[in-house]
Amino acid sequence: MFSLASIITKLARQKNTSPHLGAVINAYSATSILYSPLTLMGVATTLYGLWGEKMIHQWLPWFTFPMLFGCMILFILIMMVLFYKVIIPSQVAFSVQQQYKHRNPLVTDMKVVLKKLEKLDDIEKRLKNLEKKSG
Repeated sequence: MFSLASIITKLARQKNTSPHLGAVINAYSATSILYSPLTLMGVATTLYGLWGEKMIHQWLPWFTFPMLFGCMILFILIMMVLFYKVIIPSQVAFSVQQQYKHRNPLVTDMKVVLKKLEKLDDIEKRLKNLEKKSG
């Protein structure tokens, strides 16, 4: 039957697909920087106004909405540092691995260049052997 390793291997295998889906997701992700702060402010205002203020004031009666907003900004800054130090390097490593694996024209060109270099090395060795024999 199927072993767990073979199932995982089949699930991990990726498809060579059209770049169009990636382009749409990339463009959407790039524009998220514009609408994320607005969404965050809207959600924070709504939650604080609906039930957040009452719940927070039970434990912290001095806590105000600007303080909540400041805490949210501080949390975002901490997460930005975490992303910069840990997550982005991991994403770049994964991206480079994917770019190397899936239809990268530079990899194809490099394979051609390496084959030509091997031929040149072979020719150079033959010339040196001929020089030794004749000289």
